[in-house]
Amino acid sequence: MTIKTTQSLISLGRTSSGMVLAHPAQRENFGTVAGLIKMLRACDQPGDFYDFQRRLFGPIYSAEKRRGQCSRIVKRLKDGKSLPKDAPAPPPLGDPTELASWELEVYVYARIARQLRMVGDGLAWRCFGYDRRVILTLSRNDSSGMLYGKDGLPYELGRIQELWENDRHFALHHDLTNCLRIADLTEFTGDGGALLREIKAKPHTEKKQLDRSQAAVNALMHGGNLPGPRSDARLVQLTELYVTSLRQLGDVIEQAKQDGCYGTGLTQGRALMASSLPAIVARYGEDKEEGGRAIETARQQAIAAAGITMTLHHVKGSSGDNASRSPIMAPWSIYPFAAEDCAALICDLLVFETTTSGDALIASLERAGLRAELLLQPSNGLLAGDMDVLRAYLGNGALTWHAHGLNLLLFELVEPDTLARGTREVLSMANPPSEPVMTYSHEAETWLPAVEENDSTESTP
Repeated sequence: MTIKTTQSLISLGRTSSGMVLAHPAQRENFGTVAGLIKMLRACDQPGDFYDFQRRLFGPIYSAEKRRGQCSRIVKRLKDGKSLPKDAPAPPPLGDPTELASWELEVYVYARIARQLRMVGDGLAWRCFGYDRRVILTLSRNDSSGMLYGKDGLPYELGRIQELWENDRHFALHHDLTNCLRIADLTEFTGDGGALLREIKAKPHTEKKQLDRSQAAVNALMHGGNLPGPRSDARLVQLTELYVTSLRQLGDVIEQAKQDGCYGTGLTQGRALMASSLPAIVARYGEDKEEGGRAIETARQQAIAAAGITMTLHHVKGSSGDNASRSPIMAPWSIYPFAAEDCAALICDLLVFETTTSGDALIASLERAGLRAELLLQPSNGLLAGDMDVLRAYLGNGALTWHAHGLNLLLFELVEPDTLARGTREVLSMANPPSEPVMTYSHEAETWLPAVEENDSTESTP
């Protein structure tokens, strides 16, 4: 079976997924990620951010270099050729003469790069003052791909260094993130400004790239249409407060670190559980079946505590293997937990799951004075992309919740009533856009504690 880097970890099967988690580079990456998060939280002045970015670049580039080298071997083996004399070091797990071993190595290093980029996303959110509007705007493009082998990389690095040495301006390198996909750099000027920059080997930039950058600026500064294919997608800043249950998630994580796994019910029809791989191994050893039963028991206890056992539709989310899968998710590197816990979430040593019922979501919308219709069909599949989940009505207006729009509910634990009141606020507008991209009030305050671990003060470059 061919292994693709886009596959989820669970799709590899128990043996291969266990090899991924046991890989020496994956184990080492946990310490790297934790150290980088601590370093990011200690940043205060532009020079700190400049130094941090240089530190972040190294492990991302190294991971992608290893991935690129192993991808070359995969291609040779698929073509029926033998290993070349200049082959990179063999995979530490499996038979180095087998294609599957090299494919797994490619998968591991693609995964490591994604995990490191979630730290890069934390850098981006920090630099932009945790303003989700900027992230939602600059994420609306395809990923730029790998650093390794990119023709324009030396010019981007040169421009970053030049801006620092000549002007003392920190330039955020978008390729170190998953969330920033428009322009190559953001230059933070001494007067508090931010400039998008396209860097090319030759003094020529494609018109469509300039158009995307200009559309992003117009959307942020003047309420214009967001870049992308949807004709009437616009930012809507709500007055509704951003209210989450992240504190309860922190409590559940602490309990899971002691017991291996732990689940509980939350208000408004939500179940929450977390599991700690190190704690499960310590408690159950090699008995994977018993560990799996403990996790399922905690899951069902949480669903029962939430009072949603008998509901027809369960909407679920799991943090497992989701690092940098979506450019619009708040990265776990900024969650208000200890740096080691954030790193454990990124590297899947900690996993949390949320479950809510369709009935509970409808009840939240009705409490906000809206009519609601659940659009899901009975199934056991995954929510994905633009899948329609729920539609709310107010008078002649309607707004559809898509799967990607439920990230706030499933991963940031925003209360359903908050989302429902925000939906009513949009539908109550005189002329709402057909594709509203909503942000909530006072959100940045949720993420600020994450940078106060060492009594540092919040700042932006």
